Formats: sequence, structure tokens, C-alpha cells
Amino acid sequence: MDLSFGRESMTESLQRIVGAAEKRLTMPILGNARIRSSDGGGIRLDTTDLELAWRATAEGNISENVDTTVSVRKLLDIVKAAPADATVQARVEGERLTVGFGKSRFSLATLPGHDFPEWEAAEIEHWLEIPQRLLRRLIEATMFSMAQQDVRYYLQGLLLVAQGSLLRAVATDGHRLAMNEATLETTIGADQECIVPRKTVQELRRNLLDDETPVRVGFAPGQVAFDFGTARLTSKVIDGRFPDYERVIPKDLPGSLTVDREVLRQALARVAIVASDKYRGVRLMVGKDGCRLVTHNAEREEAEESLSAEYEGDDVEIGFNLNYLVDVMNAIGADRIHMALRDGNSSALIQADPADQARYVVMPMRL
Repeated sequence: MDLSFGRESMTESLQRIVGAAEKRLTMPILGNARIRSSDGGGIRLDTTDLELAWRATAEGNISENVDTTVSVRKLLDIVKAAPADATVQARVEGERLTVGFGKSRFSLATLPGHDFPEWEAAEIEHWLEIPQRLLRRLIEATMFSMAQQDVRYYLQGLLLVAQGSLLRAVATDGHRLAMNEATLETTIGADQECIVPRKTVQELRRNLLDDETPVRVGFAPGQVAFDFGTARLTSKVIDGRFPDYERVIPKDLPGSLTVDREVLRQALARVAIVASDKYRGVRLMVGKDGCRLVTHNAEREEAEESLSAEYEGDDVEIGFNLNYLVDVMNAIGADRIHMALRDGNSSALIQADPADQARYVVMPMRL
């Protein structure tokens, strides 16, 4: 046999890299994984869509002359179908890859490995290390604010900023902004920042564990890399100037609203039932007596919710996109939230209560 490997190791590697395989198949080979021997031993697997690339190493044996590509999704489905303790064997026979275990045999079409696009990985000069749980939290707390199909392409990604021992994530679509940051035990040699494309952010979120296992983040001109040890995700970055997000964050807001996060989230979900499908607007009326939510639609249907809340400042009536508020409620993990307000025409600043390092800015909406 040209290859032999265990089900578990190969399944883990293929599941990690499958997201980079091109689904639209503008080039058939982009739906394949390149299979060859790894310099450090084991089986090297590569996938790319020309914008990002995965490289992983699976445990197993492989002949040095093997260099082929095969559908990554079909191979993954076959390997997953094998018994848990099975050893899968494969052989390259002309333009086919024969895969077998037990009494099962599969013959898959291949394309030559030398036709696979070579990913020109830049030399990574600056690395930082962060627990996967912490990086996952940074991404989950901000990625929902990335723009979708905006002509301002630089908004269709997540800004990563590394300064000393600080790693910051920022996303905005021009109507809202989410920012979160973490203090690390390691320090990066020189300040770095880049805009990570949406697909790379999604791939990263899909692969990050919710534990203290470290991942290394590397910065290079035009590229960013995330090294998991046995696998590395490398991506081009978006070439553009991200907005000055620090100027967007309002300061010294006189109104101070504190409310139970889950109570507010559920109230928003209820009034959303009759909210306009087009505008998704909700009006917040806050004062000494608490907080009211009011919404309506073109059929003159209305919904109203009254909430117990703590408020300091002058009465404020302000409109928001209902979905934006729900996204923030889902991103904040605390039991209570704090919303700072000025008036009906100014952006609101939302944070957990007590405040953590995540901040959310939502622009008002005319209703």
C-alpha cells in the first residue's frame, strides 16, 4: 500500500482542512486535498481556495513518491465511515486512489499533485501565543459586526491589532461596532495589525477549541497565520485602511441604563414578532420609571414591553435596529448589561455590567 493511517488522526486532520476547499469548483483541483509525505514524518495534507490555505499533518505511513490530490470531502466521508479502530489503506493507481478498510473498497478520481496551486507563504517574523479559548472569545464577541457585501471591502473582515501584550479584535459595518481585547502572557516584538477576511475568521472560529490549548498568531506583509501545532491556517489579508475605531466609541455619555441582559433579550425577541420586516426598528424609552420597548409595522400592528431597569440621567427616546441589539445581547456573557446614552440622535455604548474589555457601539435609527 502507498498509504496507511488510522481513522481518528486522519478524520481530525481532514475535518480541520475541509473548509478551505473550494465548493464552487472554479478549478476542479481546488476541491481536492493534496496528499504527500511530510518532512517531519506522517502524511501532509493541503487545501486552498487561493485566498486561504490549510496545511495539516496526519499520523500514518506514506511512500515518498506519492504526490496526488483527491476530493477532500469524499475522502473525509469515507474515512469517517470506517470503524473507530480501523486502519485505512490506500494506493495510487494511475488516475485513481483506491481506499479500503475491512471489506470496503472505494475508487476515487485524482489529479496530479504538481498541478495543485502552490501557496506562497510569507516568512512570519512576528508571533504571539494565546489560549484557544481566549482567541475564540475575541472572535465570537466581535465577528457578527463584520459587513456583508459592502462595497467598502475593508469592512468585510475583522481587524486584529497586536500591541505589546495586547491583542484586540474590531469589526464594524458602518452602523455598529464591536471591539474586544485580551491581555496575553507573551509580548510581540513590534506592533502589528491586519484585516482578516470573513471566510478566514469563520474557519478560525470553527477550529478553535474552548480550552487553554495554545495557538500561535503570526503576522507577515500581506498575510496572517494561525498555527495549531499539527496544522496551520494561512490567509491573505484585506488591503485597505480600517476606520479609526477609537474615534467612533462615544465618551462621557450622561445617560446610564442598567438592565438584566436575558430579560432585555427576551423582550426584544417578543416585540420582534410584529417588527417591520424591512426596517426592524425598535424604540427605547428610558427614564426614572425604567425602560419601554415599542415597535410597529406597516399594517399598524404594535408591540410594547415594559422592563424593570436602573436609569440615571434625563429621559431619552431612541430608535435602534432590533437585530443589532439582539446580536449584542447574544455576544455578552454577563447577567447584566450597561447602556450609556446621550440623546435620540447619538450612538449608544453597550458593555457588560460590571464592565469587561468588550465594547459595543450601536448607531441610532430614525423611526
